[in-house]
Amino acid sequence: MMFAQKHGRLLGMALILLVLVFSLGIPAAMAVEDPIDFTIQVEPQSLTEPGAVKVSLRVANTGSEDMKYPVELYDPAGNLVSSFGDGGTYLLKAGAFRTWEGNWDVTQAELDAGEFSYTLKYHLEDENGELVEFSRQAVARVEFTGERVKLTISRSITPEVVRSGSQATVVYELYNSGNVDLKDIRVKEKISRNAQTVKTLAVGEKTTLTFTSRIGNADLVSSAEITYKAANAAKTYTEKVEEAAILLAKPNLKIELSTTGTGGVNIGEAATLVVTFTNAGNVSYSNVTVTDASKGEIFTNLAIPAGATVVEEKEFILMEPTTFKVTASLPDNTGETRSLNAVNELTIGVFDPEKTLLLTLNLTCDQEAIHQTPADVRFNLTVTNNSNIKAEKIAIYHGSTYVTTISALEPGASTVITRDFTVSQAGKFRFTASLKDSLQNTVTFDSNTLQIIYAQATPVPTQVPVVTIAPPELMTAAPADPIMTQARSALKTLGAILGVIFLAVFALFAVSTIVRLYKKGKSKAAYDHLELAERRDYTEPADEELEEVEARVEETYRAEEEAELLPHEKLVKPIVESAAPADAPAVEEMPASDGEGGYRVSRAVEDDDAPVLDVTEEDVAAEAAAPVEERLAAAHEAAKESDVPRRRRSRRAQRTEDGE
Repeated sequence: MMFAQKHGRLLGMALILLVLVFSLGIPAAMAVEDPIDFTIQVEPQSLTEPGAVKVSLRVANTGSEDMKYPVELYDPAGNLVSSFGDGGTYLLKAGAFRTWEGNWDVTQAELDAGEFSYTLKYHLEDENGELVEFSRQAVARVEFTGERVKLTISRSITPEVVRSGSQATVVYELYNSGNVDLKDIRVKEKISRNAQTVKTLAVGEKTTLTFTSRIGNADLVSSAEITYKAANAAKTYTEKVEEAAILLAKPNLKIELSTTGTGGVNIGEAATLVVTFTNAGNVSYSNVTVTDASKGEIFTNLAIPAGATVVEEKEFILMEPTTFKVTASLPDNTGETRSLNAVNELTIGVFDPEKTLLLTLNLTCDQEAIHQTPADVRFNLTVTNNSNIKAEKIAIYHGSTYVTTISALEPGASTVITRDFTVSQAGKFRFTASLKDSLQNTVTFDSNTLQIIYAQATPVPTQVPVVTIAPPELMTAAPADPIMTQARSALKTLGAILGVIFLAVFALFAVSTIVRLYKKGKSKAAYDHLELAERRDYTEPADEELEEVEARVEETYRAEEEAELLPHEKLVKPIVESAAPADAPAVEEMPASDGEGGYRVSRAVEDDDAPVLDVTEEDVAAEAAAPVEERLAAAHEAAKESDVPRRRRSRRAQRTEDGE
């Protein structure tokens, strides 16, 4: 019934859509005024046999506007009439018409029908400027006045399919649709060895002939050859009826019961019974009735076509557990009615909400990705009993693979199952718990789905292989003395420290040597600057200007010398001895050589008039007590004061000698 209701709704919606389409399409076509007038005349208007007639056509534009598109003329066979207008088309102006004359060979079928027609096709524009296609027909009436020998034949086969050992029936209905009586009608049917005949059949009369055959284990084929004559003629007419298969019935219907949900409902709730008819055979069923042993008739007037699957549902309010046992009454197209029981019985449990089982399964694992296949993965499954009753014999599965069984789980209790599995590939993993409820129905609960992906492992850096040298064969030495071992270790450590210190000292020495050589080179190069001056007059130089130049050169030299000094050399400078006074006695020149490769050393002559330095012990002690920086600064200033006049005097003397 629900099947019929669903299909009824679909048919109703389809009809509504068709009505809307036609209601919207007709006004659009009607909105265009058709200005074409199309008429036809034939001569003669009656024939005694198939033959040619003369056809006169007239196409006129009765409107006030020229047609924008030409009209096309087609003959009764659907071919374009090329002699009409320009290759079968013609463009009509307002108020104009076009005629055409030609011949048409009327066929026997057209004589039997008493008419034939020409077709005119053209396009017009509607109010929106869109093209609308029109097709007009001009029908010519032709009366057949001769003899018409015509036998109309129809065949029916019952049943549509035949069960093995049953009888198939083929019935022919013969109708004299001509205008003369028929005689000697003979029908030869393939399924029968014997032909059947009809002596005479008057105009407008009908008769039937029946052929039967019992079918075995294979299909039958029906076909016929029918011959007949006109009552007043000797000509024999032959008609053939094409082949049709008479199928051997191969029933294959299965009825299955199921329900939605988990197989049970709470008290007073609706349970849905699902009946599935799977017809894999070639037998069709109609007006099927389905009944249940306890609920009575539940479905009526069902149709189950051959090769189809039909699903029907019905709801029941259950107050107690109910077992459904379904039987179907199946009238089929073999002409028989048989009964068939469902392949299974269905028990729908009714639960007390306080005794409903409810388990939750939470699945985790020790890794989200594997780097090779197969791989070892550890799964942790936490099973929790969220129901109010004790859950017993909980079987854990992964797909169809059995894992373990939890003997019992108290309400609110949890347990963790840890298992190591070797997985062959990455993918989704889910576990299932299966157990019996209080009505001994099997209920299942699924865990969450866990996704494990495959990731390429990071390659290990290539290591240089270490060549293992075979140890020499040595004699086993006596055990080492611990004290000597510690002493050797200490000596090795001390030696390493001394080596580091030696290297550091050597490096400092090398750096110091390089710096001293560099400074010595700079010092030698500094003498080239002594002759620099802003202005030089070789004829008569000015003493004041020369002194200023010499002073600036001296300052530059001292600044460069101080800049080139190392930090410790700037702080600790050698003490410069004061130059001798101008009136001090001259030192005797040292001869170049004594003739024997050496020098002669002579002592300066003592001068009684030389100034005497009165230095007391207190002065010496005070000078020793003074800071080193102050003593160095005083010595440096004294050297500068004594050295500058001496250089100036030497240069004046040189200029005097040059002048002389």
